[in-house]
Amino acid sequence: MDSRVINALAAGSVATFLYLGFGGLGAAATDADPAALVKQREQTMKSMGGGMQTIAKFVKGEAGSAADVQAAVAAITEASSKDPAMVFPQGTAIGTADSHAKPELWQNWPKAVEYWNGLKPATAKLTEAANAGDRAQIAQAMQGVSKACANCHEDFRQKKQ
Repeated sequence: MDSRVINALAAGSVATFLYLGFGGLGAAATDADPAALVKQREQTMKSMGGGMQTIAKFVKGEAGSAADVQAAVAAITEASSKDPAMVFPQGTAIGTADSHAKPELWQNWPKAVEYWNGLKPATAKLTEAANAGDRAQIAQAMQGVSKACANCHEDFRQKKQ
């Protein structure tokens, strides 16, 4: 292939990368309505929280079945598999719609991403426990997900009043 063609393709790729943003922080997220982005984040968090409530009720013997736990874990896994830059786009901190995300989240982005990525191994363990259907295993695995959520909320979420 001609070197000019290769250079043109490379330049086009770099331009596309720069336009879309570095690792998902680009135009697609920042051009959207910030209030709509906050609402999307709230839906993601409600999905995770609802799943955790379902699992907690099962662990306590209050309600639900192993199948309910598996469905709840699937919802948590799906939500936590999202790109954190798309869940927490810049410009969606406290003061934007009903956001409770502290500005410190973006000021300490590597730590926020570390917390978010900590959900993946925790949800994998919870999936294994849910598939086994053992209440004690599920309770133990649930603690890992709870800890990952609590750490992030403690550092980066304003307490609701």
